[in-house]
Parts: sequence; structure tokens; C-alpha cells
Amino acid sequence: MTTVTVTTEIPPSGKIKNNSSLYESTSAHIIEETEYVKKIRTTLEKIRSQIFKDEVGHNSTNHKLETKHCRNIQSGSDFEMDPSCHSLDLLMERMKGKEQQLLEMNKENEILKIKLEASREAGAAALRNVAQRLFEVYQTQSEEVRKQHEDGKRLLEVNKLEKEQQLKQHAENLNQIAKKLEEKHNQITELENLVQRMEKEKRTLLEKKLSLENKLLQLKANATCAKSCHNLQMEISLLQEQISHLQLVIHSQHQNLRSVIQEVRLIKCVSLVDGMCAVRRRNAGSLPGLYTQ
Repeated sequence: MTTVTVTTEIPPSGKIKNNSSLYESTSAHIIEETEYVKKIRTTLEKIRSQIFKDEVGHNSTNHKLETKHCRNIQSGSDFEMDPSCHSLDLLMERMKGKEQQLLEMNKENEILKIKLEASREAGAAALRNVAQRLFEVYQTQSEEVRKQHEDGKRLLEVNKLEKEQQLKQHAENLNQIAKKLEEKHNQITELENLVQRMEKEKRTLLEKKLSLENKLLQLKANATCAKSCHNLQMEISLLQEQISHLQLVIHSQHQNLRSVIQEVRLIKCVSLVDGMCAVRRRNAGSLPGLYTQ
């Protein structure tokens, strides 16, 4: 007779209910538990087959021996029953008990299988819920990014229009400044030419005055030329008045010329400052657009 001893740990039915949460962890754990149940069922089937074979062989042998022994006893005079005849009934009861245990184990395995299937479905539902939540979060973030992109694009367009307007205004200002500078340069040229003509006229008057003064000195030596001397003196006085008036005009024109030159310098300084401010505004306006983009 062959004896097979297999040790298998089967969780009680009470612990299965208490530990049902253990089967709801992950898909990998569920697969491992399923394989474990399959191994238990295979092992139980082997145990059942081996026990059935051993018990049937053992019972068959004992049954033959006891039957023969009982026949020998019955052939005796007193027909008394041997106690060994009752061992067959005990073995049959033991076999029935073990078969009942196997049936209960199979039932527990079926219940465990149902719970594992339920746990697997619950795990799949949980994964679907997580995937749905992740998809919703992705959609929300995508919408926020799209909105930020649209806002940045709109801001860039507004900045572009503002820069174009500023550049247009700056160009107009430069054109006006250029016209003013051209007018001032023309005015300076005219004043310089006028001063040069006045200086030339002044030199001419001075030369004429000097000539008349020399002639007056010559006439004073002759007493008969008193009237001519008087006329020369009047003419010299008139020339002196013209020279003095011309000197005042020249001085005034020099002041005008210096004033116009100062205005030109001021216009150039203002134009330079406006250009620097425009560059700073353009750079300051371009930085937010870059960060937004």
C-alpha cells in the first residue's frame, strides 16, 4: 500500500470573509491568488484520487480477508460474529467522511473563485475610474493651457499694435524734428549770410569814413576850404551814424544767430531723449510678450 502525505494550507471560511479586502489590491495579486487556488484544486484532486485508490485497495483486501475469516467462523459450530467484521463498516464511514470533506473543500474553492472574480471585476472598475479621472484631469489641464496660449496670443497682438502705433508716432515726430532742423539750418544760413553782408557793408563804410577823415585833414590846412570841410564833417557824421546803426543791427543778428543755434541743439537733445525713451518702452513691452509666449 502506498501512502501519500500532502500538506496544504486552506484558509477557513470565516477568514475568507474577513480578508476579502486582500484580494482587491492589484491585478498581479489577483492573478497570483487565482494560480494559488488552481494549485489547491489540483492538489486536492490528486489527494482524493490517491486516498480513493489506497482506501479501495486496502478495503478490498480487508474485505476479502474478513469475508474468508467470517466464512471460516460461520462454518464452526457456534456461528459467533468476529469483531473484525465491523471494521469494514468503519472504513466505509471514514471514506464517506473524507469524501464529505473533499466536497466541502470544493465548495469553499468555488466560493473563493467567485470572490476572486468579483475582486477582479472590482479592480477593473477601479482602474476604469482612475483612467476616467486622469482623462478628466488631462482635459482640464489641456483646456487651461489652450486658454493661456490664446491669452498670450491676444496679448502679443495687442503689444504688436501698440508698438506699431508707437513706431508710427515716433516716425512722425522724427519727420517733424527733421523739418524743424532743416528750417533752423536755413535760418542760420540766412542769418550768417546777412551778418556777412552787414560786416562787409560796415567795412566799406569804415573805409569811406577813413578816406573822408584823411581828406578833411588835408582841407583843414587850407583856410579857403572851410565850406568843403563843413560838408565833409557832415558826411563823416552821417557815416558814423550809419556805422553805429549797422553795428547795432549786426549785434542783434548775432544774438538771433546764437538763439537759433541754441534751439537746434535743444531740438537735437529732445530728439535723442525721445529716441532713448522709445527704445526703453519697446524693450519693456517686448519682455512680457516673450515670457507669455
